[in-house]
Amino acid sequence: MQNRRTRARVPVISIARLTPQGVQSKQYVLVRDISTEGLGIYSQEKYQKGDLVLIELTLTHENEKINESIPGEVVWTQPLPDKVHYAVGIRIDSMELEKPKLYEQIKLIEESNKRDS
Repeated sequence: MQNRRTRARVPVISIARLTPQGVQSKQYVLVRDISTEGLGIYSQEKYQKGDLVLIELTLTHENEKINESIPGEVVWTQPLPDKVHYAVGIRIDSMELEKPKLYEQIKLIEESNKRDS
């Protein structure tokens, strides 16, 4: 699998709610990493490349908490060794324009991670 990321993902541990386009039910997923262009999750549901999803995300950084919903697209999926869960990569386009507060929060997390490295 070719890595097409232009921004490094920052490791995080967070819970998000994921809703596939056209579906009413939401699924809780574990967010494992994030950047201003996408995120990686662990899921019990199997997704396909190209699936459109809505991500409801809560991030906390230096005592500032932000709750946002943003659309994304599944760009890759891989079964985990337990054969019950999946690692999923989700691309987020236009975060800076559509969700500037979330974009700034993630930029702060990225900068903090660079300083700590």
